[in-house]
Amino acid sequence: MNKRKQLLLLIFLYPIFSFAQLSIKFASVDSFASQVKYRKDFRTLTEDLTSPYSEPLLKARSIFKWITENIRYNYKYYNKYYYQGREPKSFTCKDNKDCESKRIAWEINYIETILRKKKAVCYGYAMLFKKMCDIAGLQSEIIPGYVRTEYYQVGTAGTLDHAWNAVWVDSTWHLLDPTWAAGGCAKNDDGKMLSFTKKFNNYYWLTSPENFARNHFPKNNKWTLLQNYTKDSFALNPYYAANAISKIRLMAPGSGVIHSKKGDTVHFRIGYEGPVQDIQINSNYFRNPEIWVYEEVSKRKKVRKLDSGAVKKQQYIQYQRVGNTYEFYYLIPDNSLYYLDILFNRNRVMRFKVVTSHGK
Repeated sequence: MNKRKQLLLLIFLYPIFSFAQLSIKFASVDSFASQVKYRKDFRTLTEDLTSPYSEPLLKARSIFKWITENIRYNYKYYNKYYYQGREPKSFTCKDNKDCESKRIAWEINYIETILRKKKAVCYGYAMLFKKMCDIAGLQSEIIPGYVRTEYYQVGTAGTLDHAWNAVWVDSTWHLLDPTWAAGGCAKNDDGKMLSFTKKFNNYYWLTSPENFARNHFPKNNKWTLLQNYTKDSFALNPYYAANAISKIRLMAPGSGVIHSKKGDTVHFRIGYEGPVQDIQINSNYFRNPEIWVYEEVSKRKKVRKLDSGAVKKQQYIQYQRVGNTYEFYYLIPDNSLYYLDILFNRNRVMRFKVVTSHGK
């Protein structure tokens, strides 16, 4: 092999080696951070987590991993206040000097309460990460903003009710969301949270600005870390299902809001990192029925059975696959159509809003 080919091969392989080495480092940091115990002192905890590392990136990772491993989402607190549209009390003050001293005291008490109870809502997760970074000598920010959590939010930015972080590492800002990386909450039909399931989601660690913007938009535009990306741009994103967002990439159509009329054909191109056996589309015009039903065999036991009638009613979309890209078409059946759900393997992965000439 001549020198030129050797050089090209090294250039091609370097990012792969670098990523692999970084993944090994993160695995080691994660293992260490998961074993660190809180010894009733916030500063000591931060020093225990970060002192073994000289690289800022690894210090940040250790803090992030510990928080996501040890802090559970306080869904009962959320239901008590935010679900009911109420703001929890913080503090009152008279003047700038009084406000500053009371703010500091409130933050200390807030952090200590989180660490004692090992529970927080999003602002608590974000503040905990920020304060630990401060102690570790890392520059970070708390970023309030909007998030896309529900399929019916396509076309709107939603409400300003979330907070996440940015951290300055290797001469650039990186985005992360310790709340969503820690796990998720089950909700009832009214949106009230029922339980929290701890499950680490690495997707929300140093997420690229382009991917982060699919379901996060900051109150201050500069924290998109993108050029010319607005709140209106965010509103036009499709809904991405939480269990699919790390694996999916939309190439066509160019928006989550589809403007069309009866008889139009919509072209879909979707990249997906995972096995896909079948593709279906649900809408307000037609929904594939559930193929599994539960039958009660006793007061305490139900069994799952396949509904043969529902199986016969399934409608599948013909598609072409090239690598991990899936391409298919959908004919707008009626002007009353106002949404389309894309299903991979019978699970919703995306939702689009449809605006027709005479529809909604």
